[in-house]
Amino acid sequence: MPRDNETITGWKVYSRLARVLTRKGTLKALIASRRLDPESVDSFGKEIQRAAERWPEGIAIKFEDRELTFAEVNAASNRYAHALKSLGVGKGDVVAVDVENRPEFLLALSGVYKLGAIGALINTSLRSTALEHCLSLVAPRVVVVGEEQLDAVASLEDRTGISPTWAYLADTGAEACPADFTDLDALAAAASAENLPETDDIKLGDPATYVYTSGTTGLPKASINDHRRLRYGGILVGGLVVRCGPGDTTYTTLPFYHVTSLMGGYSGAIHTGAAVAIGRKFSASTYWDEVRRYDATAMIYIGEMLRYLHNQPPTARDRDHRVRLMYGAGLRHEIWNDFKERFGIEQVREVYGASESPSAFLNLLNFDKTCGWSPTGWKTVAYDVDLDAPVRGDDGLLVEVGPGEVGLLVFEINDAQPYNGYTDKEASAKKVLADVFKPGDSWFHTGDLVLNQGHGHVRFIDRIGDTFRWRGENVATTEIERVLNGWHQVEDAVAYGVEVPGAEGRCGMAWVQVRDGEELDLDGVAKTLRAELPGFAVPRFLVTATGSASVTGTFKHQKSDLKKAGYALAAHDGPVHLLTPDAAGFVALTPESEAALAAGGVRL
Repeated sequence: MPRDNETITGWKVYSRLARVLTRKGTLKALIASRRLDPESVDSFGKEIQRAAERWPEGIAIKFEDRELTFAEVNAASNRYAHALKSLGVGKGDVVAVDVENRPEFLLALSGVYKLGAIGALINTSLRSTALEHCLSLVAPRVVVVGEEQLDAVASLEDRTGISPTWAYLADTGAEACPADFTDLDALAAAASAENLPETDDIKLGDPATYVYTSGTTGLPKASINDHRRLRYGGILVGGLVVRCGPGDTTYTTLPFYHVTSLMGGYSGAIHTGAAVAIGRKFSASTYWDEVRRYDATAMIYIGEMLRYLHNQPPTARDRDHRVRLMYGAGLRHEIWNDFKERFGIEQVREVYGASESPSAFLNLLNFDKTCGWSPTGWKTVAYDVDLDAPVRGDDGLLVEVGPGEVGLLVFEINDAQPYNGYTDKEASAKKVLADVFKPGDSWFHTGDLVLNQGHGHVRFIDRIGDTFRWRGENVATTEIERVLNGWHQVEDAVAYGVEVPGAEGRCGMAWVQVRDGEELDLDGVAKTLRAELPGFAVPRFLVTATGSASVTGTFKHQKSDLKKAGYALAAHDGPVHLLTPDAAGFVALTPESEAALAAGGVRL
């Protein structure tokens, strides 16, 4: 349905664009970003060295009571690089990093970059099967494990199929380096702080980072990000979107395995001379205290984080900070203006773009309630939600939809917008649409429905297919179904996302067919789901039934009716169960708890 009231007018775009282009540094950043030739001998490691030469005493990283200068960041990165080199790591090798938000994550990863090796960024919430899959997918030579993540490694039932060097990175020191691990800190302490010759042989087009993403196929895939993309993030995000420099501090609690935090925070700081302040974990009650502690001038967010902050009781200190701009994704439109007004935030730099996407949208012009602007290289096309496929016209080509209409967002794939894909070539090919607007062309399938707002702007509407978004993470329903279908009392399971009033994204729900003669052990199911899945992927609602689920002719579950029904008691013949974070297991959803959910009185 057209949404003309949400389109963006041309005169506003052009007037704001003129102001942006005349700002000091804008054209320089745009030109620099266009000159990033993948064949150029340059890298993010070289950018760290240049930062150390340009701002040796400038503060690069703030964390708790520590501050690191750019010279110290470069030296520590070199030590970790020499230490990893002594373990046999060289150009093209993979080093997996499983460490929480703290300086050592960035320093060890920078050491990986300086060798021309590839850093695989492990989601720290992964355990068991999902963690084993992510490691096996990239065959790392070394796995760097933070002391705080040793329990994650312990969750692997069998490490014999993964045979890297396991490297320990101390945190508090309460748990010593395990006997079968190498103490990476000890190696680094004895290593040289000098720049490495290997850094001089890396090209911008060489792979730098594997960023894991949950797609519609279930288990995470590893998208390939090269040095060009890291530099691109620093130039455009740090230099153009956030517009930071020496004396600025960007505060982030988002994990660095997210490209939003890695590129907007760290890469942006390295390029501009600003500092990145690291919060290990997000806390709504202490967030603004931390912002003031680090004297932050910018902050990085995801939408759920801002909802938690918005739900905190107002205080006299809500505007007692120096933050002028925030950068991130997923700010809910219903709180957008109120959040800016209450906390005194001048600019919201919303961004859209997956780690594997050839391009992105940036809210460079500071419009409200938009993912931002991307001048060329994208289209919105008609999408049939029931058939779960783009609509093709009589000529066999996709049907473009214009401003005011909702459609599937696609990005053109060409030399200016390369698509590096995943380590899995088959998975990479599934994201490419062929013969889109002319025979022989190729476009990237984002998997997202957006509102075309006109003049280069879009607004995110929803995910399509089996993946939904909850708490800032993509959740693959096939993984939930995998765990439930493995439970001995379950005959069949269907997972999907449902809307919950006042919550960002969609919350996990599962329809379960119980085997004849069995009574589902709700506590046991909850315990297994929590053991096998990251916390954000554990479904909060469960409906049990004895009949079979509806399937298509190709035996795919028909989820549309289940999604529409949601968790409403009146919409289901069987009982609906609720799992809250602090409950031991699923409990029956009652009319009273259903009403509490509608009023936002239940924590999910």
